[in-house]
Order: sequence, then C-alpha cells, then structure tokens
Amino acid sequence: MQIKCDLQVRGGQGYNNCSNCAGAGRECRTRPSKRGAARHQSAPTAPPLTPPDSSTSELTQPAPGANIAVSKNVGHGLSNFDVNNNPQHQPLNPDLRPPNAPEHSRDGFQGHPVPPPANSEANAEGLSSMRCPPGSDHASPPLIAHSHERRVSVIPNDSPATQVTAAHTEHSDSYPVDTGYSHVYSPEIQSDARNQTLQVAGRPPKLVPLPQPELQESFVETYYEFCYTWCPVLDRDKLPFELTQPLLVNALAVLGSHIRPPMIPNDGPATYYERARRQFYDDEEADVMISLKAISLFYWWSPRPPSILHRHSSWWWTSVIIRHCQQLGIHREPLPGQMVRQEVDRCLGRRIWWTAFARERLTALCQSKPCVIDPDDCSISEPTLEDFPGIQDITKAEIFIYWVRLCAIIGRIAKYLSRSFDSPSAPFPTHLGRELIDWVHSLPPHLQLPIHSDRTTSFNRDIHQLHLPYLAVIIILHLKKSSQPLPQAYPPAIFAASCVARILRDMLARGATRCLMAITGWYCGTAFIALLQACRIEGLSKSANEDLDILSLAVNQLRTMWPTANVFYHGFQRLRADAAARVPNTAEGSAGMLGNGVNNSQRPGEPPTEMGNEDMNMNMNIANGIDWTHYFPFATAKTSGVAETLLAPHTTQEMFVDDTFPDNMMQFQDLFEQYNSFSDIDIFM
Repeated sequence: MQIKCDLQVRGGQGYNNCSNCAGAGRECRTRPSKRGAARHQSAPTAPPLTPPDSSTSELTQPAPGANIAVSKNVGHGLSNFDVNNNPQHQPLNPDLRPPNAPEHSRDGFQGHPVPPPANSEANAEGLSSMRCPPGSDHASPPLIAHSHERRVSVIPNDSPATQVTAAHTEHSDSYPVDTGYSHVYSPEIQSDARNQTLQVAGRPPKLVPLPQPELQESFVETYYEFCYTWCPVLDRDKLPFELTQPLLVNALAVLGSHIRPPMIPNDGPATYYERARRQFYDDEEADVMISLKAISLFYWWSPRPPSILHRHSSWWWTSVIIRHCQQLGIHREPLPGQMVRQEVDRCLGRRIWWTAFARERLTALCQSKPCVIDPDDCSISEPTLEDFPGIQDITKAEIFIYWVRLCAIIGRIAKYLSRSFDSPSAPFPTHLGRELIDWVHSLPPHLQLPIHSDRTTSFNRDIHQLHLPYLAVIIILHLKKSSQPLPQAYPPAIFAASCVARILRDMLARGATRCLMAITGWYCGTAFIALLQACRIEGLSKSANEDLDILSLAVNQLRTMWPTANVFYHGFQRLRADAAARVPNTAEGSAGMLGNGVNNSQRPGEPPTEMGNEDMNMNMNIANGIDWTHYFPFATAKTSGVAETLLAPHTTQEMFVDDTFPDNMMQFQDLFEQYNSFSDIDIFM
C-alpha cells in the first residue's frame, strides 16, 4: 500500500519528517525519484546568483596528482551529504537536537545519503532556551583523516542565498522582527526560494583543487595558534566534516600560507584566496554558516591597500558577514514563544557576530568610517565562556570576550569623534575615558599587560595584541589639532605610544611579527605621531627616538605581509627626515628647548613649541577629574625611558588641562600629503 508523503509540504512549515513517520516515531527516508533524476540531468545550467566582479581571472587547472574536490549537485538544498557512517562525523552534542529528530535524512532527488546540517543543534521550541553545555572538555578527534590517495569530495552545490532545509530557511519567516509583514506572502516566498535552489542544483560539477593533507594540517595548526583568539569560528570537533568543504579549506589555506608560509611547494595565499573568493561569489557552498566561517578567515589577507575602492578589503568582507548575519537574524535573540525555523547554533552564531562587530568597530575608528551596526537593533547576548564548548585553552576565550568589550567602547568613541569633528568646542568625552579605565582595571591578573619591569618574563602574544587597540584609542583621545604640521600630543598620548613601542619591542625580540594583524600598521602610525611630538621635548627626545626606531623596524617587518604598512613605512621616513631638517642635531635641539617650553632655536615666525619639561605637569591638570595614570595600571618607571621621565615628577593628583580634547583622525590628513585623502593612509585588513 502506497502512502502519500507530505514531507515537502511539512518542510516548508519547519518540520524535517512527514506526518506518517512522525506519528509512528520512525525515521523518514524518501525514495529517489527516477523522473526527478531525469529532470535534473536535462536541467539547463544556471548562472551564478551573485557573480564576481569582471576583473577576476579564470582559475588555473590543477596540477597532476593534486587534491581535487568535486562540486556536485545533490538536490534542492534539503541537506548536505551523509557522514553518519563515519564515526568521526557524529554530532558531539546530541542533546541539543530537536525532539524526535532523526539521526539523518536522505536526499529526495538523487538518493545520496545526507548528514544533519552543521547547524542542526538548535531547539525547535525556540533558541532562547538553548545553551551550549559548559565545561565539556573532551578530547578532540584527529583534525584531518589522512590518505595517501587522491581525495575526491562530493560537495553539494546549493546557493547559500536560497538554501532551504526542513527546518532552516534564510528568510524573514525565521526573523525575529517582521516590520514589512513579509510573512503574509510566506508560501510564495518559499516556493520561489525552492525554484531558485533547483536552478542552482542543475549546474554541472566543478573540480576544485585542494591543498595536500599535510598542508591542511599545518594550516589548521596555524589558525589555532595565531588566529583563533580573534576569530573563534572553527570548532575542533567539527573540523573533520568541515574540511571536506572546498570553500573553507581554501580560506584556511589563505590564512595559513600567509602567516606561516610552508617550505614545501604550495599555491600561495593569492591563489587560495582567488579560489575561495570565486567559490563564495559563485554560491558553491550550500551551508551559509560554512560560508561565513570561510570569509571570516579572509581577514588575514590584504592584497592591496584601501587607497582606492575595491572588494578585497576587510571593510568589505566584514560588511558581508554582518549583512548575512542580519538576514539570518543572528543579531537578535528570538522572542518568547516564537517558532524558530532556522537551526543556527547560537553559540557559533554569537562568536561569528561578535567577531565581525569587533572588527567593524576598529575600522570605524582607524578609517573614520561610520559604524554599520546599530546596537539598538540588536538583542543578541554578549559572548560568554559558555559559547566556547570544548575549548582547550580557556585564556583565548577570555581574551576574545574582553576584546569585544573593548571594541564596543572604541565604537562609541569613534562615533563621538566623528560627530563632534566640526565642533572645536566639544568637551572632552570624560565618560568614555572612564569606560576605558574601567575596562583595563576589570582585566583579571593573568590578562594584564606584563610590562611593569624592563623585561617581559611572561610573554603572551595574544595579551600583548589585546592592549594595542586600547593604547591606540588613548592616543587618539589625547591628541589635539595644532597650527603645526604635527598635532599636539599630551602626556597620556605620549605614554601610550611608548607602551605600543614596548609591546612591539617584545614582539620583535621573539620574531613574532608575522602573527600581527594588518591593523597593527595603524597602531604604529598613531604611536609614531605622538612620539615624534615627544622628540621636541627636552628630557624625552632620546627615549622617544629609541621608540621611533622600534616602530620603524616593526613597520618594515609588517610591510612584507601587509601592503598598507608600506604607506606608513614611507611616511615615517619622510616625517623623520623633516624633523631632522628642522632640528639639525639633537644637542642643539635640546639646548634650544628651555624649561618654559619655548624653543629658542626655532625658525623666524615659527610658533613656539607647545610643551616643555616644567610645563608638562601644568598640562596634565584638567577639570574633568581623570587621572591619566589610571589608564596604565600595568606600567611603571621601568617600562620605558619615556615612562621613567613622565612618571618621575608626577604626583597622583596631577591632571591635564581641560582643553585637551582632540579632533578626529582626519587631522592627520596632511601628514601623508603624497596621498590623495586620509583614507589612503588608513589600515584596513
């Protein structure tokens, strides 16, 4: 007796089994349709839904013996392919599966077995009740199943823009807010989504070259060692399955081959990036979460500076991630009682969202860009340790959480500065300065910057990097536009700049510059401006020049990886040459700098230097009540020569003047005059 299956109808309603199987408590297995297979074989090839720009060159043919992944059409997006028979691919959190969910389903068109979607751990009753199990510190399986034979992966070819699963539709029917009442047309919208997916399913398979297994293993190790803290989007327990996805494998190769280039033959980051980028734009990855993970890794590749508009910058890719997350509704927690159809791992979703959020906030400051994310539109909870189940190094999760909190403050500072740029009389944002102080004092002891002595005995590259944006934003807050070519730097800016140099000195001493992100060039650029101003102050000149040497050396190393660092490198050379021409020698400059802050050796008609030693304490007094030394609980007089000079005559009650509110970063536009606009010197990874 034949029973009509209503799986397709129920699939549009958020279920992944038919009513007959659900009533009997059985697993729902659909029979392959011969007519459906015949229709698919004759289906016309559909063009990509989101084609790449026309400047993209064609991919090169794989070399003989190379690993090949075959992108193959396996259905209309109901699921991917079966990994149930492989014990390495079993989901590690079965308790998070929806009630009565089958272990796996089968493709309804060509009969290929399929696994549960990578994001199938959500609770159908509502995502608000789902939490990742804390403390699941289990042993991880091998990252990659090695094989000496050529690997051929069968990859589904469903568009992430139109992916439809039994419990996952990327449309507003799963979105927490529907101000446009799109749900009224939900049947038509879902029907159109299926039609689009069927068109994509008719595309012919593609050969996708993959790195050799030993290279993949190396790239995974590089990611977890250098990048996971700032981009915790890959979980070890899911890697065996995810590393069968060509888009993610090539994206991981971009990162790994750029940060730590292998010494055996490989295609290099530029080729890996081009492959992954084309795969993304051609909609060759069925799982949207895999796509988001992959393009999150593009952060460690910057083919050229953002001197002109292009679609390869971190600003571009971060915006793409944000828009995808917003369409998925990741930025909002589900409303009470809401039926949630999209099965997104909320722990993973939070990590992806807050990674993009932090990057976007940093870019808003360093590139003078408007903030894309409006916190008032978001109800997603902040990241917690519970969002990192099974993590082996809990310190990396802690650093990520504090980094996100810092970037939230930086975003508010960027917004304040951009909106007060045209108001010279705008008051100093005392409340934001206090937020920074509260943040640095909230760090647990093991996350505090260990530079209180003249040597760093407990070096942690992630903790050092965590403090770079913190110090950079202090510099920005305490610079002020001046009639001179250089802005005026006040003691907090100079002190923070010297701490930046100390961090980079530790990095250089350990040969650890390749782990630094591209935005580090901008951190160096802000510190350079403050220290160059300090070179004009008697008592600081020698130490400030030593710190400038460190910054120049660091940028020289960075420019081998990041093209934008080359802009800063040449800017440093020009600015130091100009400073040397203005003051022929250090002795003359120091002799001409009197205690009253007036430079007797200045050129006729040139305004006097604005700070001197005896003047410095007076300039540290402000009425807003911020003691600038509270910015630096980790520093002492042994931290650097500049720190020794600034702290020696200082008392705890000394503040700086009330008019030290700086203008926006746009004030530095004239410092790199060979470039057309301020954006030409901006770092964007």
